[in-house]
Amino acid sequence: MRKRHWWAWLIVAGYIWLIFRNSMMIAEASEQMSLGVTGKVMEFLQRFGLYWADPYVLNRYIRKLAHFAEFSGLGFLVGWAIHLCPLFKYRFLNFVLFLITIPVSDEVIQHFYEGRSTQVTDMFIDGAGILFGGFVIYVLILIFNDFFRKR
Repeated sequence: MRKRHWWAWLIVAGYIWLIFRNSMMIAEASEQMSLGVTGKVMEFLQRFGLYWADPYVLNRYIRKLAHFAEFSGLGFLVGWAIHLCPLFKYRFLNFVLFLITIPVSDEVIQHFYEGRSTQVTDMFIDGAGILFGGFVIYVLILIFNDFFRKR
């Protein structure tokens, strides 16, 4: 067990704090931020002659993609921290702990802020993001280990 790498969990905790901080925004602030991103995406698409008829539909997709991307980052960091210094003997339990508790906690936090709501679909998107990020770091670790084993 490599206990000297406990600092990796501090990075994970900091990232979770950023996720929760985003969830603590009131709906109006969150919507303004995502509409700003939507505007930039629409400008980018227009450069290629592509137009999106309803910006609010595009905004919804961007918000869901942001959930997935945010939690993919968490899955990546959790997988990396588990590789360096697992919390429990069974690494799978480490990952399942984060796969379930963080998306549920994130949605519960949103419930208490003006205009925000708890959505089960977001929990599934968040969980899928964690799985994707965890899979990416797992594959990278396998490649890295294989590369240096051959040298």
